Amino acid sequence: MNFDLPELTAETPEGALCQVKVSMLKPTQNAVGFDEVNDKIARYRAKSEEDLKDYLLVHQVPIVIGNGGQFYLTDHHHLANALWKTAQSKNEADITTDNVRVVATVQHNRAGLKGYHFWKTMQASRLVYLFDHRGGGPIRPKELCAHIKDLTNDPYRGLAWEVRCRYGYGKSPHAFSEFVWANFFRIRIIIDNATLKDEIREADILISNLAEEQKKAIIDDAMQWARSPEARGMPGYNGPG
Repeated sequence: MNFDLPELTAETPEGALCQVKVSMLKPTQNAVGFDEVNDKIARYRAKSEEDLKDYLLVHQVPIVIGNGGQFYLTDHHHLANALWKTAQSKNEADITTDNVRVVATVQHNRAGLKGYHFWKTMQASRLVYLFDHRGGGPIRPKELCAHIKDLTNDPYRGLAWEVRCRYGYGKSPHAFSEFVWANFFRIRIIIDNATLKDEIREADILISNLAEEQKKAIIDDAMQWARSPEARGMPGYNGPG
């Protein structure tokens, strides 16, 4: 896949539009919601090469260059993870893990900053989420996944996506707003009671795998919490439905 754009390099200036292989992206968070990822995979697999390219041209990903010239993805982790997984199997666009690319915009070029100085700047700019798939942390930067394919499932991030899709709350410029909602639901809802029976790990839970009645009950419960007075002050809070 080629967008006829310059390839991203360590010298690419801030604000530049370029292309980069997904395999070269470094995550700035350790978790995604696999329910959202799987929804994207289903849509990406059905797109022709031209349709997928048009989609990715509109959905540009933000990159920070740092730590001696590495490429850090600061948003659209679900998109990148879904693209990689799409490329691992048969798809209409014929993308592979060797050639799958995204269109990128360089937010900052901090190639000269390394280690503590780089991560201090990233944290101050709220461009890194140093928490694991259970909401625990802060973790150390070296514990961040090395590759976009290694992102772990946080089912509560998936639940937050399901609720937003149903307008339980709105999009917000607040950094990592959907993780804020994931943690809000995490302490109030058990998604799958099999966890209470020690039958499933949290990271293996998929809302899409639940029986329809159970899935509806969980999402309805989350919608009520999202519109409750307890959620007042949360990013994108819509108030009572």
